[in-house]
Amino acid sequence: MSYIVEEAYEKMYRKIVNELMITMMESISVKDEEASESSSNDSNKPLMILGPSAVGKDTMINRLKARFPESVYKLPSYTTRPKRNGETEGVDYFFVTKEEFSKLKNEGKLFGIQEYNNNFYASNKNKLKEALDNKAKVIILNYNIETANAVKDELDFNYVAILPPSEAALRERLIKRGTKAEEIEKRMEKSIKEIQLINEANYINYRLVNDEEEKAYNKLEKHLKEIYPQLV
Repeated sequence: MSYIVEEAYEKMYRKIVNELMITMMESISVKDEEASESSSNDSNKPLMILGPSAVGKDTMINRLKARFPESVYKLPSYTTRPKRNGETEGVDYFFVTKEEFSKLKNEGKLFGIQEYNNNFYASNKNKLKEALDNKAKVIILNYNIETANAVKDELDFNYVAILPPSEAALRERLIKRGTKAEEIEKRMEKSIKEIQLINEANYINYRLVNDEEEKAYNKLEKHLKEIYPQLV
């Protein structure tokens, strides 16, 4: 296949993908405010923020933590990967060996189990319960839609989905994150599937299109203040 044909194919592919995402985003934008009115929210439930990679979940969570340092608590995940410079045990992650992780899994203490680069990640049910015992806190977890679908019938959460405004915007964010060129298409394919699942999930309380960070954050904060009176 010649370079010209490859380039034409890539342009056609991106056009199809972008049109698909625009259609889904328009549908989600209609649902956005409606979902916050019609879905059941509970101030006693932890909050799960979900969405595809590079959509801005961590940015939104970090802004909430900075804005409400006494009221927001992001539950650290358990991981089998080594601790990196600057990371703190019990703040960034709970660092465990693969043997310890396997033991916790077999004991049924973990949920949201994921594997990435030959390391495992999950949350601990006991740690979640301990955090919920502190009623003054809004407990936040960061996951993807596959995990949300897997745990929704077992554990109670309020759900907020954060989504990109377009295929081009998501692709640009992946590039800015330093994602290798050969990984971008795989990530894009996975993200599109996730967005489709989010669009179909009727249990999600609120969908937010992150087109402009400041505007999106303000909408998120406004929505969460309506749910969590402890968010002060």
